This record gives sequence, structure tokens and C-alpha cells, in this order.
Amino acid sequence: MPFEPKPASAQGPLAIGERLCDLPFRLPDGQAISLYHHRLFGAPKVIHLAGVDEDELLSLARHSPEFERLETLVVGVTRAPAQENAVLAQRLKLPFMLLSDEEGQLHRAAGMVQGDASRTLFFDSVLRLEREITPADGQSQAEAALAHAQARLEIHRPLVVGAQAPALVVPNLIDPDHCRRLIAFWEHGGKVDNAVSSGGEKFRQNPKSKIRSDVYLRIGTPACDELLAVLSRRLLPEISKAFNFEATRAEHFRVGCYDADQGGYFAPHRDNTQAVTAHRRYALVLNLNTGDYEGGHLRLPEYGPQLYAPPSGGGVVFSCSLLHGVAPVTKGRRFMVAGFLWGEGEQKAFEDSHADLFPEGTDFNRMP
Repeated sequence: MPFEPKPASAQGPLAIGERLCDLPFRLPDGQAISLYHHRLFGAPKVIHLAGVDEDELLSLARHSPEFERLETLVVGVTRAPAQENAVLAQRLKLPFMLLSDEEGQLHRAAGMVQGDASRTLFFDSVLRLEREITPADGQSQAEAALAHAQARLEIHRPLVVGAQAPALVVPNLIDPDHCRRLIAFWEHGGKVDNAVSSGGEKFRQNPKSKIRSDVYLRIGTPACDELLAVLSRRLLPEISKAFNFEATRAEHFRVGCYDADQGGYFAPHRDNTQAVTAHRRYALVLNLNTGDYEGGHLRLPEYGPQLYAPPSGGGVVFSCSLLHGVAPVTKGRRFMVAGFLWGEGEQKAFEDSHADLFPEGTDFNRMP
């Protein structure tokens, strides 16, 4: 099905990693406009929610050429009617769009009320909130947004690609505190070492293929329910758009640790080659402490030599049919979450191959 953003009625409070809904805005001439229009979508956006002052609008105007060089779109938003914005934009000679959010939906989502000082939201290229800049940050919002745009360009610098795996990298799926709590969950949980599915067996230890210690994050527990709720909002829409697939089901997640002292690694393998794994369609690898270890990169060697290491709280999603492995961790410990997703079309295969483990039924694994 074609990609459709969530309607304005679904807009809730914005947090890092949350996608903006398709809110109604109006240009100064009164024309309705969507930030999801193909001419605007696909580029990082600085969206400035103007307050009672005009200094930040003027500062953004001065830095407009620099934002343009960084291929970052600047948009101003007020709660004033479109006609008033037309006067304001002309008076300040703004070189960027000034939109009317007369119903205040974006302002409320950002936690602003009438009379508040301005604040600036930095969205990534698919309108997921990446950073919020407020007066409390103690510097010019325009300059802080420009510095963020420059820093992210170093990470996302355009490359000429000769080969690339069909994998989706999604940052900001969970926040730093959530990462720390999942690591603590592993530290205090019951460990299962080097477990794989092989030869019709659901669980078998095989240190020749995998050296990783896992703690199961079982569906139905508070910790797993929290993770599923976040992934439903932040990850499933991206899978739907990128792969045209509706993921509705999940296995128990695994919080895993690759320890350099143990020679942690995972040999190249596929995730759906056995009868007990045939239901799996997409794998998720969610990093929890990127930068605290060395080595341990995810590889998809059929499609090139690239090494995948999303930032902490970010993940990689790829087809379970793809060959993939994890290079040895050479220093420290790499913590991550592994999970598998599928849809209603694959649920029957899961039920048939796992009924013995769930005598009370297998309909527990529906994503919220």
C-alpha cells in the first residue's frame, strides 16, 4: 500500500524519535500546505515555533544561506492567521516559509501555550523529531540548529554507493535512559548463552556459530510491553514505508551481550531457514551502548563490505532472508536487543511450529 502519514487527529506530544503527523498549515496567501508534500519531504527541517519575540526569526533569516548549503529546510510557524503572517514575512523579509498553525496543534504537541517564548524543533528527513532547542539551552536557537545541521552532515555525508544492502537504519528508537534500563535488565536477568535455532531444534547451544549471552525480554512483561509500545510508534511506520510490509507480530525479544573477553561474535547466518523460524520476515538489531566497545559491527556481506553500527537507541532492520553476522568484539562489551517481526500472513506458520510451547494459544504476540 502507498505510504500515508498519520492524520492530524493522531498527533500526540512530541518526543525525540516521534514522527510528526500530517498537520494542517497555511501559507501567507492562505493556501493549505502539507510538510509531507514531495517537494518538502525528504530533507532535514528546522521548524521554528515563533513566540512573542522576533529575534530568532531574524537570526534564522541571516543564517538561511548556511542552512541551504547544508540542504536543511527552514520553516517558521506561528499561531497567527495567514494574513498576519503575510505582513510579518514581508516586514522581516524572511527568505523561508512562514506557516500558520492557527489551531495550535504543533505548538501544543511541543508543549507550548499562548505567550510562551519561541522554541526550535529539528526534524530528520522523514519528520521524526531529532532535537528540541529552547531558550533554556542558553544560546541562539538559530545558531544551535545550524551547529546541529553541520554535525549531522558529518555523520550523514552523501556517498557514491556502489553496493548497498536493502537494510533500514532508524536512529532514536529508544532514549538513553531506556537503553540503560535494558542493560540493567540484562545484568540482573537469567542468562542463556550461545543459543541458536538449528536442525529443527528451537534452542541449541552452538559456540562455534555464536558467542553471545542473552536475557529474554518476554512479551507480556512490563519491560517488553514498554519496548513494544515505543517500537509500534517509531519503527513500524518506517517498515511499512520502506518495505511496503505491515509488521503486526513479534517474538520474545533478546537483550544480548557480546563480550570481548569471551570472544563475542556471531557467524554469518540467515534467520528463517528452519521450520521453527520460517515465520520470521524482518529482523531488528537495536544498539544500546554504541561507542563503549570496539568491533562488533553488523555485516550483510552479500551486498557489500559495509559495517553497520547505529547510534545507541537506534536500530537496523533487514529481511531475515539476508545473510548477516556480527564481527568479533575486540574491546569491552556490546549490548543490543534482537527481535523478529512478521505479519498476519505468517502467523499461522508461527502457531503451527510453536503450539507445543504455548498450550494456551499463540495470539499473545500481536504488536500494540
